[in-house]
Amino acid sequence: MAANEGKSQSDFAGVVKWIVLGVITITVLFLFKGEISRFLNKAETVKIGALEIKTAQTVLGTVSVSNETVNSSKVIGEGIQGNTYVNRNSKFQITWPEGNGWNASETIGKTLLQQFGSPSTVDVPLVVMKSEMAGNFRPNINVVVETIGSMSASDYINRTAQTLQQLGWQVVTKDIDEATQGGFVSFYSTTSTFKVYQFQRIVVANGKGYVITASQLPPEDSLSQKLKAELLSILNSFRIIV
Repeated sequence: MAANEGKSQSDFAGVVKWIVLGVITITVLFLFKGEISRFLNKAETVKIGALEIKTAQTVLGTVSVSNETVNSSKVIGEGIQGNTYVNRNSKFQITWPEGNGWNASETIGKTLLQQFGSPSTVDVPLVVMKSEMAGNFRPNINVVVETIGSMSASDYINRTAQTLQQLGWQVVTKDIDEATQGGFVSFYSTTSTFKVYQFQRIVVANGKGYVITASQLPPEDSLSQKLKAELLSILNSFRIIV
């Protein structure tokens, strides 16, 4: 959700606005501010083998802040394969729960690109949607890939946060792992009666910014709890192919 370093701030704002609008078009899920405020400033680092992975506590659960990778030799195929999606051109892989009513689409993103007249530097290669509705909403996670050149994760995420605020969004959490060029941002709308929350895992690699977006569900019922775990598993499954 950033632009090339040579672009103006107004161009950058246009890109961020498009992405925000695109996300809301797919799904709008509401939360009260009090529930999420309990998770501010709680990022920590955990050690997994020889790797140090930075995580953040959210209402979804423990989200990976770090950029995690998978070796190309362990990646099979291309495109949607069961509950896995492989994009060798953009060099990433993501999975979703198998047999739980999740369906992936490579065409919804293209439709959004046409509707919002997005710049050529932005792509939405995948949207994963739940077949079961949650109230009036259809839970989903989408992947946005943007060409950003030599911009760092810190610059990308900080400029994104600044632009979101200028567009009337309140940034609740912002965590960056400089070592792996990963990050996590959560924010909500301040321009509507209800609070519209978005959760984004962000990775900078290969001259691109990868933004994986999920939304949290409202009441703490059994459906909400089940979907929290599923949304979290999809966010955390994202890997850059190396």
